[in-house]
Amino acid sequence: MKKLDSILVILDKPKHAQTALVRAKSLAEATNAHLHLVSFAWLAMAEEKDVFDAHQRRAMKKAVLDERKVWLRQQVLDNKLMAADVSTEVVWTDDIAGWVQDSVADGKTHLVIKSVHHSKTLMHTPLDWDLLRRCGVPLLLVSTKRKRKSGNVLATLDLRNSDRKHQVMNLRVLDAAKRFAELGGGKMHCVSAVEYSVVLRDLDIIDVRKKHKEAKQRSAHLLEALLEPYDIAKARVHMPAGKVGQMVNSVARKIDADLLVVGSSAHRRLGEVLIGSSAEKILSRANCDVLAVHP
Repeated sequence: MKKLDSILVILDKPKHAQTALVRAKSLAEATNAHLHLVSFAWLAMAEEKDVFDAHQRRAMKKAVLDERKVWLRQQVLDNKLMAADVSTEVVWTDDIAGWVQDSVADGKTHLVIKSVHHSKTLMHTPLDWDLLRRCGVPLLLVSTKRKRKSGNVLATLDLRNSDRKHQVMNLRVLDAAKRFAELGGGKMHCVSAVEYSVVLRDLDIIDVRKKHKEAKQRSAHLLEALLEPYDIAKARVHMPAGKVGQMVNSVARKIDADLLVVGSSAHRRLGEVLIGSSAEKILSRANCDVLAVHP
């Protein structure tokens, strides 16, 4: 993640605290990045052609957009943002992820920031998952829970495969983690969980300790080669055994991580776009900020 010159910030609805904007402002101050603030507006009844005529629909849409534009200008003033370093836009759409996907396709945006709003049954709302699957640039999901900041960053590595595709992803994760650790004045850690079948363990078919030891030995040279440019002490390299989501987030809590960096590889299965299964398990349990990077 060499460039961080242009950041797209997805603002929350006016009734919410603007956590993503606060995070974006601190990043902009540290990097001199340009912020593009986007507020999404939508009123379903303004699209009801069978109920309202064209004039009525235009009037409703204009009223909503005008009100949101005033609010957005006030956010710039309240946060003391310099006009030269920020641009604003109000977008009328009910497909936020689709708009973001198209907006970042030209490669001029280096990071997208959005705050996380937990649903009642999942750790992330459907929009968060949709953005993770469709956003073509690094996506920073900002937690609304953490108050105290340590600056520590945890990079999640996949050492199960040594092919070029996986190693490129691991390097992207490490590069991003290093950049954010430097910006936050914290320490960079890395984690690679050794996953095993609980069923086979309970049936005494596998020896977890033996499997853990073999996995560490098998990946030792690969891990050493990956980490050589980053000067990470052995005490900050973690390789726990257990379910990926649980173990990665357990390490994140242990080191008091502010940010968890994961690799997100979009792929098609049964006609749907999904992010990597390991990334989904990690993200569903995360309680700190999460940065998802792509190949």
